Amino acid sequence: MIGGFFHSLQSPVVAPEKQSNSVPGRRRFLLGAAAGATALVLDHPALAQVIPASGHATYQLVRHGDVIGHETISFNQSGGMLTVTIEAHIRVTLAMVTIYALDHHETETWQNGTFLSFSSTTNKNGTKFYAQGWRDNGQLMARGTRHPATYVAPPNALPTSQWNHAMLSGPMLNTEDGRLMHPHVVDMGLVSLPTASGGTVTARHFNASGDLRFDTYFTPAWDWVGLSFHADDGSLVTYQKV
Repeated sequence: MIGGFFHSLQSPVVAPEKQSNSVPGRRRFLLGAAAGATALVLDHPALAQVIPASGHATYQLVRHGDVIGHETISFNQSGGMLTVTIEAHIRVTLAMVTIYALDHHETETWQNGTFLSFSSTTNKNGTKFYAQGWRDNGQLMARGTRHPATYVAPPNALPTSQWNHAMLSGPMLNTEDGRLMHPHVVDMGLVSLPTASGGTVTARHFNASGDLRFDTYFTPAWDWVGLSFHADDGSLVTYQKV
């Protein structure tokens, strides 16, 4: 999912195959994103991080049948060091006028599967945000626009970037504004998920509720293949892997 743009959404999220698209759009269109969990029901052990063989993954964002943006994730592996770069760009227009614009850049570093740090900047309709997290003397430190004073985060907290399924088993650092988030995540089982090419893929569906609400989808091999959430105007936004 866009790393760090979920807000505390008011409407419950429904999986794409069950959601009605009858909610009318309004001029006020706000997106948010994040991911995380304080409780997770799993019937299988967690696996290691999954990095695409190509070194990158791209997703299109769809609202009311229209593509409104893209997110690209790039992976650079050098020995035990992994650098992940996330770029997201969204434009929503009405009568050829841009009513919502978002640009996000994030960099994460990992070493031998252990999260080390992240840094992100976001420009949302001209308002700028930032967030940072890093390890220092055995502690995980964090700060951001919403929490400018540096604080100690739980050691198992991870940034709100959806590519890494490990996000489902611990608290999250919001990569838009630096907040600590604690959604409740439940494994909903296998579903048939639509793809950008018009086909389907078998995916495991995880539902998050609480201070973050979203549905995210991974293949049985833990390849991230989809996401859905409600924007603040009530419209459903879905991610489809390209």
